[in-house]
Amino acid sequence: MGWHDRPYSGDDCCGGPGGQMRLAMPRPTTAVMWLLIANVAAYFVDVLTQHLDPGFWPEVFGLSWSGVARGYLWQPVTYMFSHGDPWHLVFNMIGLYIFGMHFERTFGRDRFLKFYAVCGLSSAAAYLLASVIGWIPAGLPVVGASGAIYGLLIAAIIFFPHIQIIFIIFPMPIRVFGLIVAGMLLLRLMSPGPMYNLGGEICHIAGAASGILTLYLWRMTPRVGVVDSAVGGVRSRLAKGAWERRMRREVEEQQEVDRILAKVGESGIQSLTRKERKTLEQATKRQQHRNANTGRVDRL
Repeated sequence: MGWHDRPYSGDDCCGGPGGQMRLAMPRPTTAVMWLLIANVAAYFVDVLTQHLDPGFWPEVFGLSWSGVARGYLWQPVTYMFSHGDPWHLVFNMIGLYIFGMHFERTFGRDRFLKFYAVCGLSSAAAYLLASVIGWIPAGLPVVGASGAIYGLLIAAIIFFPHIQIIFIIFPMPIRVFGLIVAGMLLLRLMSPGPMYNLGGEICHIAGAASGILTLYLWRMTPRVGVVDSAVGGVRSRLAKGAWERRMRREVEEQQEVDRILAKVGESGIQSLTRKERKTLEQATKRQQHRNANTGRVDRL
């Protein structure tokens, strides 16, 4: 029995007949919502303080080697909640909303927050190292959540290739969007002369690299291994990872739901235990969420 054959699987949640493409704005997940609120609130406080001292917020809450040396040890965290202008804030928050919401819904709040923090703090460490080396002036602060957002972009490219991005006016798969972003970054790195926003680009690269490394250390990335066969040939295989485990859980859930529905058919819904009712309710919500995402176009 498939999902759409079941009595609790309705089509009204898809927003239209035939799975038509539509723009949906689902409610942010809990951690993403609080991060959005914190970033917007921090920006408005920054705007208010600019009337008193324009350099106060980036100097104290942005990230710089001289600031950390003066004892502003909170900067590797607070710089992720500070932004230079409204568009800087808007684009980062759109990325947080789209990529972060998919990550948190799939892997849970705790893992999302850890991943977000690791990518952001790794970007901070890379920026401070570049300052020590002399690539960046020690007193030049950097602000923005872009390092953590680039880590989430990498995760979305790996796990959520179904996401569609509208870049300027052109819809494209997120993996194509990722190639465009990487190409633009490569062109900036190869351009002659001094590079504008070198510190920001270092944070972007560090955030993406730490995202890949973190997923690998957490054994969440697909792995390709090469082994010699008995006849001396070489074959590649895809190791079991997070996606395979998720698929296995869905199969087990489907088998359990089929068992529960069979019980309802034989003995009525009143025969279900509390645990079985809860299982059926959770399966219904998950399927409704999958249906709601059918044909959706996210914007970035």
